[in-house]
Amino acid sequence: MAQKEEQAREYFDETRDILQLFCLSGWITEFQKRVQDFIKDRLDEAANIIAKPSSEAEDIVRLHGLRRLVAGAVQEEELVRQPDYASACAKLDRAIIWDGRGYVIKTHLLLLASHISPE
Repeated sequence: MAQKEEQAREYFDETRDILQLFCLSGWITEFQKRVQDFIKDRLDEAANIIAKPSSEAEDIVRLHGLRRLVAGAVQEEELVRQPDYASACAKLDRAIIWDGRGYVIKTHLLLLASHISPE
């Protein structure tokens, strides 16, 4: 499962880079189409597994993996809609990381000391 997730991440990275090079004005729309095609293919694969008369443990694991891939693809599509500077800064600051299902926001715990005077 981890290998397929890594391949998906690489596919999205490469696709985004290629489209940015060759489709300067419409790369986001093209990227979103590729993401939707990826999602459709994963959902078709899941439908084929579900349509089988018997489910085995292996099928359940495959369905779980497909769910994770679809979730990651949805995250990719949402991330590309963000302004360029927002996603670039988030990646540089490591505010978002790829966790297999897509990008997730890492939270940083900030403790603020509040001084209340007893008046």
